[in-house]
Amino acid sequence: MTDPELIEGILRRDRNAFQYLVDRYQKQVIKTAYYFVGNMEDAEDLAQEIFLDIINSMKSFKQSSSLATWIYRITVNKSLNMVKKQQRRGFVMRIESIFIHQGDHKNSIENEPSVSPDGEHREKRELLHAAINRLPENQRIAFVLCKYEENSYKQIAEIMKISLPAVESLIHRARLNLQKHLVYHFSEYQKT
Repeated sequence: MTDPELIEGILRRDRNAFQYLVDRYQKQVIKTAYYFVGNMEDAEDLAQEIFLDIINSMKSFKQSSSLATWIYRITVNKSLNMVKKQQRRGFVMRIESIFIHQGDHKNSIENEPSVSPDGEHREKRELLHAAINRLPENQRIAFVLCKYEENSYKQIAEIMKISLPAVESLIHRARLNLQKHLVYHFSEYQKT
C-alpha cells in the first residue's frame, strides 16, 4: 500500500488501512517513544495514543513532508509531553515525600544500589538515560533521532523542521554535554 492509498484509507476509516498503519510503523513508534520515556510499558501505552492521534489528525496532514517524517514528529512531541508530565508528577511526589516522611531517616540494605555486574550495567544505563533527559529539548531530540533511531542528519532536519547545520550543531553540543555529565561516572572515559 502506498502512502497516498494509506492516507486515503485512514480518511475513509478503513480498518485495513488502520491495521496496515500499525503494522508498518508500530516498532518504530515504540522504539522512538522508549528512548524518550525510558520504560517499555510506558512506550507501548504511548504508542497506542500516538496511533489514535495519527488516525484522528490525518485530515490535517499537509503532505509537505513524508508520512514517516510526520509520524516521527507526532511521536517525538507526544513522548516529550509524557516526559514533562512525568517530571512534574515526580517533583510533586518528592515534595509530598518530604512532608510525609519528615524525620524518617532509616537506611536499609534493600535501598542500597546493587554492586553486581548486572546492577552496575543497569546503573550505568540509568545514568546515561538521566543525562540524556537533562539535555536541552532540541539537543535531546536530535541526539535520540541520530544515535538511537539512526536517522540521517537530513531526516532529522525534516522531522525537526530545522536546517542541516542546525542539526549538526545540536548533535555536537549534545555529545559535549553528555561527555561533561558522564565522564565522572564512566571511568573508562576519564582522561589520565
